[in-house]
Amino acid sequence: MPHSRRLAAQCGDMKSATPQKGFSLLELLVTITIAGILLGIAVPALGNFLRGSRLSGGAREFIVDFALARNEAVLRAATVTVCTSSDMAACTNSPWTEGRIIFVDGGAIGTVDGGDVIIGSSRALNSALTVTSSGVATANVISFSPMGRITGVGQITVCAADQMQRDINIRASGSASLDKTTTAC
Repeated sequence: MPHSRRLAAQCGDMKSATPQKGFSLLELLVTITIAGILLGIAVPALGNFLRGSRLSGGAREFIVDFALARNEAVLRAATVTVCTSSDMAACTNSPWTEGRIIFVDGGAIGTVDGGDVIIGSSRALNSALTVTSSGVATANVISFSPMGRITGVGQITVCAADQMQRDINIRASGSASLDKTTTAC
């Protein structure tokens, strides 16, 4: 039996021993190297993704503003205008990038006056975006009739570096569509 006691004592010692935890220096260096390589690949792609998101978001804001103006014009049976505004209180004939207001236009068309009611506004676009316009959009004022129509057609193009431009096409019917083109900015 002395032999079996010795074995029991040795087994007991092995059970009480705890394994060491942690990383070796080599494992840590390999992990840091892999993380560095992944970051080197991901950071440029993330920048491109953010530019694309800003561009899409800025272009969609125009669509929302024009849809709101058209719907309100029909619902209220009144002229509703979207114009550029840097102060969010009056039409300022500033670039489309500076912000916009949407208002029920009961007085002089394209001017916030008298009983005109501002029903919406959009903040200035991100400074990385550029905007060009053609047709009725060059006046920086687009008015929707009580039937939801506008006089003429227009286009607003939104661009960001290293992205495909977005075109907002405004039809005489008052509808606006957003098109991603194959033209680089």
